Amino acid sequence: MLKKFILIIFIFIINLFNWAGAAEVYKINSVHFDNSDNIIFLASQSKVQYINVKSMKLAAPNRLLFDIDNSVLTRPNSSWTFKNSDIQQVKVSQFTTNPNVVRVVITYNKDFKADKVRIHKVDNNLVISYNKNVFPQSDLRNVYNDEKSANNYYEYTTFSEDEKPAAAADKTQTAGEVVAVQKAFNSKGELVKPDASKIAINSAPVSKLKSVFYVNKIDIKRGNALIRGTGSIGIEKPFVVKEPDRLVFDLPNTYVAQEIRNKEYVLSEKETIKIGQFEPTKARIVVTTTEPDKYRPIYSYDSQSIFLAHDSRILGLTFYDKTSAIYSYSAKKNNDTTDTLTFTFTQPIVHSIKKLNNVLEINLYNCSGFNHEAYKKNLSSEVFAKLRTEALPTYGIKLIIPIKNTTVVDYKQSFDNKQLSLKLTTPKDSEINKTGPLFIKRNPNVRTIVIDPGHGGSDVGATREGVYEKDITLDISKRLAKILDKKGYNVLMIRDKDETVSLQDRVKYTEENHGDLFVSIHVNSSVTPEGVGLETHYFTDQSYEFAQIVHKEFANAIKSKDRGLFKSRFYVIKNTTCPSILVETGFISNPEERKELMTSERKQKTAEAIAKGIQKYLGKE
Repeated sequence: MLKKFILIIFIFIINLFNWAGAAEVYKINSVHFDNSDNIIFLASQSKVQYINVKSMKLAAPNRLLFDIDNSVLTRPNSSWTFKNSDIQQVKVSQFTTNPNVVRVVITYNKDFKADKVRIHKVDNNLVISYNKNVFPQSDLRNVYNDEKSANNYYEYTTFSEDEKPAAAADKTQTAGEVVAVQKAFNSKGELVKPDASKIAINSAPVSKLKSVFYVNKIDIKRGNALIRGTGSIGIEKPFVVKEPDRLVFDLPNTYVAQEIRNKEYVLSEKETIKIGQFEPTKARIVVTTTEPDKYRPIYSYDSQSIFLAHDSRILGLTFYDKTSAIYSYSAKKNNDTTDTLTFTFTQPIVHSIKKLNNVLEINLYNCSGFNHEAYKKNLSSEVFAKLRTEALPTYGIKLIIPIKNTTVVDYKQSFDNKQLSLKLTTPKDSEINKTGPLFIKRNPNVRTIVIDPGHGGSDVGATREGVYEKDITLDISKRLAKILDKKGYNVLMIRDKDETVSLQDRVKYTEENHGDLFVSIHVNSSVTPEGVGLETHYFTDQSYEFAQIVHKEFANAIKSKDRGLFKSRFYVIKNTTCPSILVETGFISNPEERKELMTSERKQKTAEAIAKGIQKYLGKE
């Protein structure tokens, strides 16, 4: 009996040592991808001190492999494919399960500099950077902004997801091709273990993502919508459209999976939601509802999803499985017009932001322990001194911040969702009308339309094989003027013959003649013959709807690639005070499209489509 008892104790002690020595599994919860070809951010909440990463360089095709030992990918395998980039494809997958290994594969072309790849450990996360530049910038990224976000170059990226592990060919290692791809690896290709300070770069020089979001699923839960995907989600200021009442959210740098585009989901008896690809670089969520003020987006732990929730239908729902506390905060005045509030939390935060007329609400759903009195004693900002707090119905904190109607909100969070940063910019009353050209509101009684045939005279514009842009733009412009003249508009041409007109004179002519609308006609070109398609450019916010409607008609009428809308700083559309657009009618550098652009049929269809778009914008058709 005693021998049996001793044996049991011995086995227990052996197992205890085994348990203590077993390394914690490194769980990769989300993949954030940078669409400017710079960074892959593998986010994790696992508290693992050391991470083994083996690197390999393989040929046929050229690729880099990173095998992350003792790791589990808790989301679907994903791949990203690029065009016009030295990177061809990036795959992240669960390579094996016994042992657990996550593999990152970067396939690249001959011009790619593999020795420029770096890997960093940032808190509990891994960052792989593969641009020659390292970013000494903040690790914060936008989740909400009042102003329209800049579109990066998402149209060159495609997404796919699958459940299969990496291809078997990736298991084959080319002799002599095992390399350490950066200084953080030792000679064995493993991430350095002995000195954690070498890899725990908490103030990481590689941080800032210009992230995209790939939406591939919508789930309806008790009349609310869970919108899920890959990447880092951001939202622009929502707006309401009447007849019927609709609430609109635009998601910049976002791509929507084909199978869910424009599919209508029922929220309630009278409410629906759908998401579509509004532009090549932007998704649009439309909620048909008579209660638009009741909805708010709730951001998940990992920014891989938002819960678009109706205030009266979230009681009893739980958005989190772990609670957090405020670790630190700061509120400061940046300058005369800008103030910043920053919170750091002990755990990833689930939160929402909602802008009302004169107040901003931030809900921290899994947070407690805010000491309002201590907060007020540590302020250096008068704006945030007016902040007050309330308890949420079941758990959490609501921050209520008084603002002005003119206040611009810029709201960011960190990669690990443990930090929030709120920047409020309120222009001085004397500066509100000095921020740019005087904007003219949409006028359905437009009479004078100014048409600007691009280039002219000694400025021939783009040219190929003896064909000049200036000639094509003049021909299309004359056809457009003729159509609009027949419809009763006062049509003015910047030039009606082959003459040189400066950009400044084009704007001056439009202003002196009180143009109500301005349309500049151009032909595109690129350094390679592959470029093809149609573009419409705008700059001011008042020109956005004009550009959108004209481009839709233009792209529907012409059989060529729809390259989308672009916010661009072309002089003539930036400096005119009326709604102004610049239309790129095709690529003169593409042999096939150049032949089409020279035909009367293509020119006439282009003119008719632009005229139809103008009519629709003015509500005349």
